[in-house]
Amino acid sequence: MRVSWRTGLLVCAVALPLFSGSVAVATIPEAQAAPAGAGDDSSCPSSNPPNELVLSGGTPQTAQLDTVFANALQVSLANTNGCPVTTAVTATAVTFTAPASGPSATFATSGSNTLTVGTDASGGASVQMLTANDTAGAYAVTASSAYGDVSFSLTNTAAGIPATITPLAPTLRRTTVYGSYAQPLAVRVLDANGNPVAGATVTFSLGGSATGGAPTASAAGASFADGTSQATELTNSDGVATSPTLVANATRGAFTATASVGHVDKPARFALVNLAAELEPISPLAPRGRTAVIGTHFAHRLRVEVRDGDGSPIAGATVIFTLGSGSATAASAGSGGAGATFSGGSAEVSATTGPRGVATSPRLTANDQAGWWTAKASVGSAGAALVFHLRNHAGAPATIVPGVGAAQSTGTGTRFSIALAVTVSDAHGNRASNVPVTFTAPSSGPRATFANGHRTVTVRTTSSGVAVAPPITANQEPGGFIVTATVKGVRPVAFALVNASS
Repeated sequence: MRVSWRTGLLVCAVALPLFSGSVAVATIPEAQAAPAGAGDDSSCPSSNPPNELVLSGGTPQTAQLDTVFANALQVSLANTNGCPVTTAVTATAVTFTAPASGPSATFATSGSNTLTVGTDASGGASVQMLTANDTAGAYAVTASSAYGDVSFSLTNTAAGIPATITPLAPTLRRTTVYGSYAQPLAVRVLDANGNPVAGATVTFSLGGSATGGAPTASAAGASFADGTSQATELTNSDGVATSPTLVANATRGAFTATASVGHVDKPARFALVNLAAELEPISPLAPRGRTAVIGTHFAHRLRVEVRDGDGSPIAGATVIFTLGSGSATAASAGSGGAGATFSGGSAEVSATTGPRGVATSPRLTANDQAGWWTAKASVGSAGAALVFHLRNHAGAPATIVPGVGAAQSTGTGTRFSIALAVTVSDAHGNRASNVPVTFTAPSSGPRATFANGHRTVTVRTTSSGVAVAPPITANQEPGGFIVTATVKGVRPVAFALVNASS
């Protein structure tokens, strides 16, 4: 039921098909209540045609830009005497017209600013789905018929529609790789009047280079707590939307984050920087120099602690352990230098830090080459790295090779010109260091003694596997003799010396 604003007439309204250019008609039950304030039937003429068009509803009202007005525009045919209209009024044309420019609206049925509909059996006409355009301001929509015109007072408002989105400080934020940024992203959304917009959907997006380019797999970036790079949040009563916590990825560098909202073309931007993490060795890594015999396990694995710029441990960081040059080479002499392999034979593995920020590598096995080599621990591609110096010792001595003085002579009572020397190696040809070598001269007959006056002397090999005996001097008895060089477990070698007659 609705009441005519001018006559107080009670009429029944039904939804009508809406169209443009012709008259739409809807039928309703003919029974209707007596008009309020009118006299009884005896005071009204038996023939009472309409002589005016009156407003029945939908004015005044306001809608946000580009949205549908909540209430239908309603008019009715009536007579100024206040008595019920008795003449048939079905299908009387009523044309609704909104302004052609400026603040206006569009009728959904016609897709334009005009629409013609027909009255129903009670003389009422109704228009729904009227959409405000994108221009703010007040205006009138006119309803015209053969019985006069009426106007609806409508307003398009920008109130409550996002007009600006502004980042809240700080707009520059830093953390270490794999670290959590101290503050989430936050923006304020205001309408055209500078008032906060509540309930607006804000989309936060992470990634992109500092110059605005698209992110790559190896680019600096971050993710929200759920592992995604995008999140949506609603603004509160102050127009503020706050993102979830964000965590830096493994790559050091600068990147951008944006926050966008509907109706606003330019998003809010934040500059973010992933800083390099700090790595510290964990005892017994210090001192970093450690050793193992070729082909055997190192006693300790590589272990590091990852910390942020404030010295707090970082959990969940990926540490990449990389073994130095030659470390992935199969065990064959001279095929790549000293090194090692992790369990499974690889030269590079990754490990994740625990709650205390500690990451531990698998066990290392020295290859068959003796010497110093390096291993590295790094946090992703963040540039933070820690270098370990390790050494493979030669295996058990397997061979002794005499030097150039293996055959020589000197006059009786004089010193041999070339020192006696040997080179000791393991089964893979690695020079064996610190190996005791015993040089022994005969006890009688033609012979010689070392500088200390003894016929036997023990000398340890150098880091290059060479042992050099002290100077040796012939006795006064001419003739040839043998000096032996002996290493435990290895076949000895002989030096053929001659004491020549003066």
